[in-house]
Amino acid sequence: MRTSFKHAFYLFVAALTFSSVTIAPVSVSAADMDLATAKKVGLIGEKSDGLVAATLPNPSSEITSLVNRTNKGRLGFYKETANKQSIPLEEVQKIAAQKIFNLAASGEFLMINGQWSQKK
Repeated sequence: MRTSFKHAFYLFVAALTFSSVTIAPVSVSAADMDLATAKKVGLIGEKSDGLVAATLPNPSSEITSLVNRTNKGRLGFYKETANKQSIPLEEVQKIAAQKIFNLAASGEFLMINGQWSQKK
């Protein structure tokens, strides 16, 4: 992996990690949730392609919107990185997913081999 890619990627992961304030009250509605909160309460999980998904069937429109916005932003960054580094998009996504999985907090949902699993 090229050094500039590593640097850009670490900045991206840091931005994802610190971009929102995590609040934990159970009374928070889906409309008020940011990504960190939705992941913390188990409504959204990380997939092995560097994207997120709702963990339960029939998610609310707010959760669906949050998933779509998150994935749109991530895919844009992944495509830009792949183009700059002249590497396949899938490789960038795989690297991103590995980093995100490693940074996931205990209890967050990760999709491994097509199944949701909580990180220990």
